[in-house]
Amino acid sequence: MNNPDFFNDELLGKFIETFYGYGNFQGKYWFIGMEEGGGKDFKDVEKRIDIWSQREQKEIDDLAEYHIDIMGAWGKQLQGTWKKLIRIVLSAKGEENINVEDVRKYQFEELGRIGKETCLLELLPLPSPSLAHWIYKDHSLLTYLFDRVQYEKHCLENRINKISEKIKEHQPKAVVFYGTGYEYFWRKITKQITDIEFLATSEGFLTCRNSQTVFVISQHPVAFGATNEYFHNIGKLIAANPA
Repeated sequence: MNNPDFFNDELLGKFIETFYGYGNFQGKYWFIGMEEGGGKDFKDVEKRIDIWSQREQKEIDDLAEYHIDIMGAWGKQLQGTWKKLIRIVLSAKGEENINVEDVRKYQFEELGRIGKETCLLELLPLPSPSLAHWIYKDHSLLTYLFDRVQYEKHCLENRINKISEKIKEHQPKAVVFYGTGYEYFWRKITKQITDIEFLATSEGFLTCRNSQTVFVISQHPVAFGATNEYFHNIGKLIAANPA
């Protein structure tokens, strides 16, 4: 279809089936969210997908390089979700008295980079600024994009299985699932890896671990009341894991 108001559905479908996020599958620290923010309008999503295609249609890409290609720069402004996840990593590495500049430097140089120590994955592939925001039905003929319900039904099982397989293959030191509203899905992923049950900690997050990996289900970093200390405590738990 050559209508400028419609996606290239072949490419869009491939993006949905193929793209998982940013960073390094060999990284020690994995973070898994429900979906990426952004995608406020057709042009924004089209640009993201076109650039993904130009960048060799990878399963995971380099966070900074991908965003440079989208925006023309990689700024040092802290992103709300990432800055709390970074505090987990820095605490897990034994750092103390972590300040804003420490976090900014890590975001700019390390987070989600190919060959570095983090892996940022999304359970659902298409960007969206909120659950209520759904532009895709107006710009695609893919029947499963008519609404969120059909989209999730199409995507979730396959992506749960794929993410579980990747965790089993690479055995990261830690996997942090963020967003307690999606606990059901985080448990489904983890159940394919270990039968050990999650337990609540005194700090308010859930955790379990096998011999290779510590798993955490946490608040979303931008949830009301989610403090820096909460995420530092997750990092300290990971640091104490002998794996």
